[in-house]
Amino acid sequence: MRKGRTARRRRQRTARIESHSLIVGRPCTDLVWTALRSWCKEQGLPKTKLTLAYFPDTFRGMMATRDISQGEDVVRVPERLLITASKVKQAMLARAAVDGGSIQSNRWDLSEHQSLTYWVYVEAELQEHSEWYSYICSLPRDFASIPLFVLSGSSPSGTVDTSSSGCVQWVIAHLPHPLRQRVTEQQHRLFGDWSHTRASSVVSRSRPVTNWRLYVWSWLVVSTRCIHLGRRPSSTRHVHSTGASSSSGAHSIGSQDNITLAPMLDLLNHNEHASISTLFDSDRREFVIKTNRPFKAGQEVFISYGPHDNLFLLAEYGFVLEHNPYQHLELDHAAELWVAAAKARMQGLKRVAPARAADFDALVDMLKQRGLWGDFALLPGDTEPPYRLQSALRLLFAVEQQGAPLKRAIAQWERWRRGEPEGAESNVLDTATSSWVRAACQGLLSVSARMLNDIGTMNHNDLDNGGPSAFLAHCMHMVWLEISAIAAHHCA
Repeated sequence: MRKGRTARRRRQRTARIESHSLIVGRPCTDLVWTALRSWCKEQGLPKTKLTLAYFPDTFRGMMATRDISQGEDVVRVPERLLITASKVKQAMLARAAVDGGSIQSNRWDLSEHQSLTYWVYVEAELQEHSEWYSYICSLPRDFASIPLFVLSGSSPSGTVDTSSSGCVQWVIAHLPHPLRQRVTEQQHRLFGDWSHTRASSVVSRSRPVTNWRLYVWSWLVVSTRCIHLGRRPSSTRHVHSTGASSSSGAHSIGSQDNITLAPMLDLLNHNEHASISTLFDSDRREFVIKTNRPFKAGQEVFISYGPHDNLFLLAEYGFVLEHNPYQHLELDHAAELWVAAAKARMQGLKRVAPARAADFDALVDMLKQRGLWGDFALLPGDTEPPYRLQSALRLLFAVEQQGAPLKRAIAQWERWRRGEPEGAESNVLDTATSSWVRAACQGLLSVSARMLNDIGTMNHNDLDNGGPSAFLAHCMHMVWLEISAIAAHHCA
């Protein structure tokens, strides 16, 4: 039935109210963005309903210039503008030929991430002589809010920087243990990629890699901005290319390519509620992002980087979310410390100590073999310890507190896992497990209180002036607030 004038006016009034409640961005007009947009247009990037803008919450992101409907293409990036590992290899071969040299292609054995990092490194070194100069200039100047960037040191190393630098020492001292462990693993991978790329560039006679800090920056460019291609192209036909992307754009994506760098597309920020679909259009040779929800003109358009907690987001991307639905409390480190302390206590007991300590080690090894050791995540809404943590603690408590023989402890544990009656000992183990969780959370609550006080009382003159960046300090403050809130909930 056709609605009357009153209904139409009501809809219009509601639309005006909703539009006023939107967070509207302020369009960016700086020369770097203008140059990138013009360059992408020259390379065949289809017209979009997006422009770069400043927002109060995310600082800079892509804004809808007109309403975008559900199911509509947000952006389509032509193949010539996608940088992939196979295209990097072909670009290096072509550049060497132009320079009068040659690259031994059979000696080029870099991974996808290593290849893209090498490409960014070389193009950044070329500066204005690079055919991708407009894109390189659009990349972040640094990654000061990513702990790895701060801790990777001034010279190549497989371990994080432990110099006397006040900034380095402060960051190390205030990182939660799971985040410190993740950064340590990142540094190991970074140094491994650096070493392998240097060796590969020598044996393949390609451009050498010598600048550690430039390599760290290039590595983080790829880590923070690469995207997965999703469904691979079914066709491998070549696409003719001219102009700025001729060195690599003349080569199509290979069937083995899984990740890519994509100008313009990498300016889209993350939101945990974003719903998108991605595909490679083999007919039009374009990478496509479609939105599964509408956007109003002036709104920031988001994509999702995946279901990640704030520790992951800070380590990998250098930001956190104020209300992250994937937040949780990691108790792996607390469990490792307890195991070490329990073994020390047992070693202090005479007569039975050697056998019980050996049994303890055997049980931990068994849990690891069965995939039940580690990943002890406590969620904010949990009303009891998670299954993995219960499973590990009940088995170990049977030996550590009750002195049960190894076979008896395992048999009792197996009955619990099958849901069979265990007798009076079950209640004792339940109580011990709950008490352990409360004690672990109380310890984290004390640590977080100290960290929050340290961060909150920092001299603001130290931030961004020889000390950590203000945004990194803010992110670490948010992470410790999150730890404190979850720990306090489970201490009650």
